[in-house]
Amino acid sequence: MNDQTNQRISRLRRAAFYARIVTALVLLTMFVGTHIPMEIHTPPELMLDKVYHLLAFMALAICALASWELSVGILQPQHYFVVWLFGTLYGLFDELTQVPVGRTCEGADWLADVVGIVVGLIVFRLSRPFLYRRI
Repeated sequence: MNDQTNQRISRLRRAAFYARIVTALVLLTMFVGTHIPMEIHTPPELMLDKVYHLLAFMALAICALASWELSVGILQPQHYFVVWLFGTLYGLFDELTQVPVGRTCEGADWLADVVGIVVGLIVFRLSRPFLYRRI
């Protein structure tokens, strides 16, 4: 291999490492943020709360796909399905485990999570060519 190829491989490995860290941080932030007991029960703005759910799960899906693709190469449809399945199950787990800390479990929140995952899958698929232009 030539020096330019080695440099590109090195950049891809470094980008994959950072993408995995960002993915883990997004997941950790989401979990902590949704499991802190709420001392004051104020009704959230209904639509704004759903937008937060959608954006968080969209970010999680994009980060997961980017870190996976940078680690193993071009993703196939089954990889997208795995990310969708993980995100959907994590959203359900997240909603159910909020109850013991005094928060609410809402089906509408879970639906917003699933929509966010789907939007994330689409955004990643459409924008993935730009990922490689920066590396």
